[in-house]
Amino acid sequence: MVNRMKDLVVMKFGGSCLKNKDSFQQIAKIVKHYLAHSRVITVTSALNGITDKLLEFYTKSCSEDNECNLIIEEINNIHIKLIYAILDEDSAEFHQSRSFLQKNIEELIQLGQVIRLIRPSLDIQDLISSYGEKLSTFILSQFLKSIDLRSHYYSSDTLIITDDNFSRALPLLEETEALIKEKFVPSLENNATDIHCITGYFGSTTDKKITTLGRGGSDLTAAIIAYSLRTACNCKIIYWKDVKGILNADPKLSDKTDLLKQISYVEAKELSFFGSKILHPLCLDINEKGNIPSEIRSFEDPESNEYTTITREIIQDEKIVKAITSIYQLSMVTIIGDTMIPLSGTASKLFSLLGNNNINLVFISQSSSENNITFGIDFEDSKKVSFLLRNSELFGKQWFKIKIDNEISLVAVIGAGLLHTPGIAGKVFTSLGDNNINIKAIAQGSSELNFTAIIDRSNCKKAIKVLYNAFINRPSM
Repeated sequence: MVNRMKDLVVMKFGGSCLKNKDSFQQIAKIVKHYLAHSRVITVTSALNGITDKLLEFYTKSCSEDNECNLIIEEINNIHIKLIYAILDEDSAEFHQSRSFLQKNIEELIQLGQVIRLIRPSLDIQDLISSYGEKLSTFILSQFLKSIDLRSHYYSSDTLIITDDNFSRALPLLEETEALIKEKFVPSLENNATDIHCITGYFGSTTDKKITTLGRGGSDLTAAIIAYSLRTACNCKIIYWKDVKGILNADPKLSDKTDLLKQISYVEAKELSFFGSKILHPLCLDINEKGNIPSEIRSFEDPESNEYTTITREIIQDEKIVKAITSIYQLSMVTIIGDTMIPLSGTASKLFSLLGNNNINLVFISQSSSENNITFGIDFEDSKKVSFLLRNSELFGKQWFKIKIDNEISLVAVIGAGLLHTPGIAGKVFTSLGDNNINIKAIAQGSSELNFTAIIDRSNCKKAIKVLYNAFINRPSM
C-alpha cells in the first residue's frame, strides 16, 4: 500500500491546453512544478475541434458522403502539424508519434468502411469519437518523454468500466476502483514512472466495447481516477482551464463578476446544473462522494493565487447568495386540463413519456389546483416534445391543452445560505417586479440551494444585473 501521506495530483488538461509548442511547454512547466512534491497523473481531452470532426466523419460515413476522406485527412494533418511543432524530427518520440498516428488513422478509415456495410450504431459512434483522446494523450506522453520525464500512456478503456449507455455512459465505480488500484498502486510504489498519462472521455463495458462519458467526460475521467486511488494516496484534482475559476455570474451576461475562491460541492453542482459549464455535474458528485478536493486554475497563469477550490465544506458568510446564474435559451411547456385531478398518475405518465424519449427536464412547476403542470426543457427538444405530446394517447386528446413558449430564460440565485434564510423568494419577486420584469413561473429544488424564476428571454441580461445588485453587490438580508 502506498504511504497515505504521499500526495497524488490528478491533472486534467482540456483541448485549449493542447494547441501548440508553447502550450505543451506550459504543461511541462506545470507538471515539473508539482512533481517536486507529489506524484502526477494527467488526463487529456482531444485537441480542440477533433471530437466534432470525428462525429462528423461518423455521420457522413453512415450516409456514404464523399467528404469522409477529407475529414480524415484534416484530422491527420492537424496532428502531424503538432508533432512536427513539439518534437525533434530525429528523436525516437517523433517517430513513435508518427507511427501511432498512422496506425490510428488507418483504423478510422477501416471503421468508416465498416459503417457503410452494417447498420450505424451508437457503439460504433463511441468507438470513433474516442480516437481524439487516444491521439492527443499519446502525443503528450511522447512529448514528456522527450524532455526526460518518465511518462507512460494508458488508454482509459483498460481502466474505466461503464454501463452500456453509449454516448452517455456511467462508470461502475466499484469495479473500476479495483481495476485502477491493480494497475496503478504497484507503479506508484516503485517510482518507476514520473507521470501516468491517461486518455479522458471514454471507458469500456464489461464486454470490452468502448463507451464515451458525454460532453465534459474528460473532467469525469479525472474524478474517477482520483476516487479510485483515494485510499492509496492523498489525492487532489486540478482542472486546468482557460478561465481562473468559477465566477459568481456569467461574464457574457453580467457587467460585474467576482471569482468564487471557495465553494462547496453542493453549491458547485447547483451552478453546473443551472448554466455553468465549468465542470461536468457527475464529476462533482464523484469528487464529493470521495471527499476529494478540487481546484480550477488558469492554465495561462498557473502560479496565481486567484483560483477556485471546491470541497465538502460549506462556508457561511454574510453573502447568503453565492452566485447568480442562468440558462439563456429554454422552452417552457404547460399542460392544462381539469381532467388532471380525477385522472390518477397523470404526472407519472407525462414524465415516463419524456424520460423514455431522452428528454431532459430543467425545472418542474405545478399549480396548487393540480389542473396544470409546467416544465422546462432544452430549447433543442421543443419540436420533439410537441410531437410526442400531441401524438400521445393521453395528452393528445381534446381535454388537454398544450402550450409551448420558446422565448424564455431561467435565472437562479444559488447559495447554501438559502436553506435557512426566509424571504429569498420575496426579494426575488420584489427586485424583478420593481424593474418591470415579469415572472412566468417559479421553482425551487428539494435541496433548497436555489430559487429559480422563469422570465422572457428579452429580460435575461437585465434580470441578472438586477439580482446581482440585490443579493451580491450590497449586504444581503
